[in-house]
Amino acid sequence: MCTAALALYTGGKDSHYALLKALHAGIKVLGLVTVTPRRLDSWMFHTVNVYWTKLHSELLGCPQIMVGVSGVKEVEVYELYNELRKVVKDIGVDCLISGAVLSRYQKKRVDMLSKKLRLSHYAPLWGYDPLSLLREEVKTLGFIVTAIQAYGLRSYWLGRRLLPRDIGSIERLQKKYGINPVGEGGEFETLVITSPLFRGRGVCINKASILWYPHEWRGYYLVEDASICP
Repeated sequence: MCTAALALYTGGKDSHYALLKALHAGIKVLGLVTVTPRRLDSWMFHTVNVYWTKLHSELLGCPQIMVGVSGVKEVEVYELYNELRKVVKDIGVDCLISGAVLSRYQKKRVDMLSKKLRLSHYAPLWGYDPLSLLREEVKTLGFIVTAIQAYGLRSYWLGRRLLPRDIGSIERLQKKYGINPVGEGGEFETLVITSPLFRGRGVCINKASILWYPHEWRGYYLVEDASICP
């Protein structure tokens, strides 16, 4: 049973859509937990543009808990546990929300984290067909691609808002290169800029730069300035 929760929140489409699903299910969300790894190659957590989730917190009217971790595989999960156990005692929640879809690696670790905190794990996107989920997310949310880290994805995706017409391209990339359509394997990361939860407002990107490493099929859209806009 999940009635009052903390949401693991990256500002990307999956964590945001999971939050939306939780709220629609009547769950009271008492805080957003945003993890900030010190390494770009974290196995569990987003790294690109997580700073700007502070705008989401304001738009949602929901307090945010920022947790710094090393980004070292496995160690980062225990570091998060050590921080959250203090918070859970203070605010009184009974579950943890995540945007896990198909990654057993991620779900197993959030399951373990929740168990150690004596919370249930609410994962409303778990088991979704990735293409079907992407269609729902594109229809419901506005989000841009902020990182690509997979063979077959090119630099023109960076900073681009995914639209319904892009689904066919993503499906072809899935068939040709084995890319996960929702990017859960780290193939790409996103930042939500519009949502029904933002109550008619959104995130405006005022300044950004692109880093592209063509020989590594890797690149980042780095937001340098952003603000809340109508």
